[in-house]
Amino acid sequence: MPALRRSSPGLSLPRRSFLLGSAGTGVALVAACSSDKKDPAPISGGSTSSAGAFPVTLAGKAGSVTVPAAPRRVVAAGYLRDTDLALALGANLVGAARSTSWPSGLAPWQKPTTKPTLFATGDGLPTEQLAALHPDLILASDDYTLAKDYATLSKIAPTLSYRQGVGADSWEDMTTRAGQVLGKTAEATKLVADTRAKIASLRAQHPELTGKTFTFGPVSGLDSIFTISRSDDASAVFFSQLGMKLAPAVTSLPPSATAGRSQVSAERLDVLDADVLIIAYTKPGARAELEGSQLFKRLKAVQRGSYVALDLTTAIAVAFPSVLSIPFGLDATVPLLSTAVSKS
Repeated sequence: MPALRRSSPGLSLPRRSFLLGSAGTGVALVAACSSDKKDPAPISGGSTSSAGAFPVTLAGKAGSVTVPAAPRRVVAAGYLRDTDLALALGANLVGAARSTSWPSGLAPWQKPTTKPTLFATGDGLPTEQLAALHPDLILASDDYTLAKDYATLSKIAPTLSYRQGVGADSWEDMTTRAGQVLGKTAEATKLVADTRAKIASLRAQHPELTGKTFTFGPVSGLDSIFTISRSDDASAVFFSQLGMKLAPAVTSLPPSATAGRSQVSAERLDVLDADVLIIAYTKPGARAELEGSQLFKRLKAVQRGSYVALDLTTAIAVAFPSVLSIPFGLDATVPLLSTAVSKS
């Protein structure tokens, strides 16, 4: 794996290492958030009304944030979900981290009505550029290097940290906290409710998914095959909310250096078999390489047509869930899952 950086061209972005599945620095490799069900941290110094009451203070793992007044200029410093939340909550987003996954620098579900400045983060956060944007709030709950960034960011403007740890907050918690510091609590509550309702609706429309087992993981070559092996991983939760369950065979695999993932040798592809086999390919040629393997062709899921290959955009939407990416991921995956299950 390339040297650890905040971002770089192609797929070397460490915060996308849920897809790369490589060993490396622990903080950067806990890419997809877990399904923590704890209640969001209580708000202090303000109300929970839609308009908000300031000052608002929230505790965070990297440090507490106090927002003295309703933010007018917001910067999203984290990987994806800080931008998602700023846009979903109607903040005036003046700057955001550029994503190298898409030519525009933004995910397809991110559709700003203005033109925020997109800054590169390959060599770390460009703090002078951020300061020049004159933010009065920095969203950094999806910053996988926040432990070292926080002291600098908080000198520029009040900075929202993750609550529990890097990649550890649920999408519901992230939405609620962003709503609190933006003075958009009611809006955040509605976004969470609407997203949950979409999940519930699709689950009701597709009862055939309930109880079906699945495996899912990133593959960048025959020497780099990984599978989700913890049911509290964000991507595992995504599929389980539709009624599916992670195949027991993978939950007993030894963990890799990447939290929630286990490496599978090319000789043990059989452990990936399930009612539905889902794979995200992270490098050019990886799909042809794996699908050309005789052991892969012998998998029951492959032979009956219950194998789903996800494009990278959809895989990122699934593994980095937010109130914007979840609907995108559901629309892209549910029809594929339904077809795959019909053949199981």
